[in-house]
Amino acid sequence: MSLIRNWIYDELEKNSYDKKVIYDSYNRFLKETASNMELDSFKRTVRLCYENVKSIDVRDYDDESVLRTEAQKQKLQDVNNSLRKSNRENYRIYNVLEEIYKENVELLKSVDLTKFKIKEHKFPNKNRIGILQLSDIHANEMIVPSESNNNSYDFEILSKRMKKYISKAIEVFKFNKVTNVHIFMTGDFINSSRRLGEKLAQCTSLVRASLLLTYILQQAIIELSKYFNITISSVVGNESRISEEWESSDIQLSENFDYLVFNNLKMIFDKTAVKFNESINNSQCVVRLENGFNALLLHGNQFKTSNVEKEIAKFLQSYVYSGVHINGVFCGHYHSSAIGDFISRSSSMCGANGYSTNDLGFLSRASQNIYIVNEDLGYDGYKVDLQKVDNVVGYDILEQLEFYNVKSVPYNNRVIVENLV
Repeated sequence: MSLIRNWIYDELEKNSYDKKVIYDSYNRFLKETASNMELDSFKRTVRLCYENVKSIDVRDYDDESVLRTEAQKQKLQDVNNSLRKSNRENYRIYNVLEEIYKENVELLKSVDLTKFKIKEHKFPNKNRIGILQLSDIHANEMIVPSESNNNSYDFEILSKRMKKYISKAIEVFKFNKVTNVHIFMTGDFINSSRRLGEKLAQCTSLVRASLLLTYILQQAIIELSKYFNITISSVVGNESRISEEWESSDIQLSENFDYLVFNNLKMIFDKTAVKFNESINNSQCVVRLENGFNALLLHGNQFKTSNVEKEIAKFLQSYVYSGVHINGVFCGHYHSSAIGDFISRSSSMCGANGYSTNDLGFLSRASQNIYIVNEDLGYDGYKVDLQKVDNVVGYDILEQLEFYNVKSVPYNNRVIVENLV
């Protein structure tokens, strides 16, 4: 290509930069350069050389210099494109967070969640401790029977299942003479809305859903506090994240509705006997129980489904090196209950949905786990089945926060709305 350009530059110089003369020299150009370039391409090259020669004489540079200059130019363009994309994403996240903040503030002004009292229980039994593991609640998801092996889910069913779970936990803890109870929140409290199917399965806005879930959890904690001293610990899940990407940085992980719900509760129960445990970061939390049992809380999305226990065992090496002894690991994410000797996993509050039933082919039920940590630092596990709650009276629901989506309207209207979306 340099031979062709140099020929054209020479001819332009000889003919006082008259392009028409060079166009008429096309046949001579083919003969002297042994080129098979088409006439239209030849004319475009002549015009390009003519424009360039006015600002720079390319013949002063060798091919390597020209290539290096063009590469640097392309690199700058790529960097600028990347920065523009990054800025667009940051602006989008900032706008989303700003709207979430505004809506949350307005809702908090209209809803008073502070009228309650907490009893502190003295002379606790520090050797035997109760644990409730709340995981994969997926509040705001609406599940219909036709797509989930007859499972249904909305805020009303959530409140009933939560009530059934807390009632069973109180029964078990009182029987075991437990006084101190820890609540482990292991993520995915709010359902994702990043996909179209998830948007159509929403009951209300995510901010309203997070505040309504906060209200339901508040009632559960108040009921538990009648009998036990309560400590709450939390990590965030992947489905509740606000931004599109899942990143390990703590500041990025705080852009999460699980983080918002936990801190809502922390503010509501401020200056009460309910305690809140500060985690290492938003994805890992070591909870040191009063009897010396060290629990590690994870959501579990960072591990492969093929061999979760092996993956977690490798992950624990970092704690071994840092001198932190872990007695038990508690996670969720997979919507399947598994109580193990060292690693235990809670299922989901929502139960089967369209994805788990039709895409994955799983058979699952709504359930949550409870545990009793004994004097020897071992623990007993108990899965509470929450699937059937027809005769259960659930916790109160604030009507101003509950708005049902297109799935709850008549079928004919639903088709029109979903097509419009």
